[in-house]
Amino acid sequence: GYATEMAARWLEADGAFGYVLNVGGNIRIVGTKPDCSGWVTGVKDPANTEKFAVKLMLADTSCVTSGSYERYYTVDGVRYHHILDPKTGYPAESGLVSVTVVCDDGFLSDALSTACFVLGYEKSLPLLEKYGARAVFVFNDKSVRVTGSLADSFELEKDGFKLL
Repeated sequence: GYATEMAARWLEADGAFGYVLNVGGNIRIVGTKPDCSGWVTGVKDPANTEKFAVKLMLADTSCVTSGSYERYYTVDGVRYHHILDPKTGYPAESGLVSVTVVCDDGFLSDALSTACFVLGYEKSLPLLEKYGARAVFVFNDKSVRVTGSLADSFELEKDGFKLL
């Protein structure tokens, strides 16, 4: 998140406008796409990362997804992902497969997406409100929840997912 923000500042100091910067899934969106109200950003389908589960139309914001489906390893048939619960030292088990956070700052989006993944949906809501962030939560059962005004720019993309 921090590296993305620094790269965006460098681009803007050089006169760039109307772009999407993607640094390993940390996305900074500046301006809008020509002839459109924003840029389309996808949240991957955790079961098939070649497809999207959700589409968001975004402008002038940062967007970061934390999920359990890309960075993991399997030992003796047990899958361990990389997002650890600091209370247990084990991979977080919050009922979520991904959390996408949208807010003005990439560093904050990055930190909040991981924190919200560990905390789970209910405990994340006050944290998101405190920082003026919005989020898309994708649960293990393929249900999806969207917070705040993000619902206005949200589209469920893949069959099998359901909006709660």
